[in-house]
Formats: sequence, C-alpha cells, structure tokens
Amino acid sequence: MSADWLVSERAGVKVLRLDRELDSDALAGLEELLSGLVASAKPRLVVDLSSCPRVTSEMLRFFLVAARRVEAQGGGFALASPSPEVQRFLELSGVARLCRVLPSLDEAQQAVQGNEWIEALAHKVLALLERAERRETAYPV
Repeated sequence: MSADWLVSERAGVKVLRLDRELDSDALAGLEELLSGLVASAKPRLVVDLSSCPRVTSEMLRFFLVAARRVEAQGGGFALASPSPEVQRFLELSGVARLCRVLPSLDEAQQAVQGNEWIEALAHKVLALLERAERRETAYPV
C-alpha cells in the first residue's frame, strides 16, 4: 500500500482513494494493485478523487485502462468526487464521456452496484455508439 492511495471496501465495492497527483513511478505500482482489485468476476471499483487536487494525462490513461478491464469482466467502474478543476479536465479530455464520473462516493457506489439489466443495455448502447463513431471516421461528411 502506498501513501498515495488507500483501498477500502463498501458493500462489495472496492474504493480506491487517490490522495494526490501521481507520478509515473507511483502509477506503475497502482497498475499492479489494479490487477488484484479486479481479479474477481464482475468487479466493482470506484476511484475516489476527493483528495486528488490534479489529474495528469498518465492518470487519465490509468482511469481508462481500469474502466476497460473492469467492464470487460462485466463489472462496474466509476470516478467519484472530483474537484471542479479535476471535473473540468475529465470533461475536456473526453474521459468523462468514457467513464462514469459522479459527484459523490455514495452515488458512485450505487452506480457501480447497478442493475445488471441496465448494465447490459448500457453496454449495447455503448457498442452502437462506438460503431457509429467508427463509421463517421471511415466516411467523414
């Protein structure tokens, strides 16, 4: 465990609290930790950003990798409690379109626990959107 993050569990949801902006070395350790956090079937993971003042592009990559790994296993992933500055960066970078970003830890926890029927529908909608985006880039107007 690093002084840069803390892992806890709330009602079957693993919560990873990031306490500061992370450098490359810390992120490498965090990526190793991620493997253990998502080892179960249908993992539920929330990254709590309430104590993280800034997000780097390397952290954005970590969020996207984590979201894809969790969702590939049929689980739920969300980012919680970003500051207004971090929220804006997540929106400008496009991460907020690819990951759930919720204003509180409780809301994020509820979102990743979710209803499996709703999750299945959401995956189908995302697949359709991705296919539409691929067509748009293949055949620009």
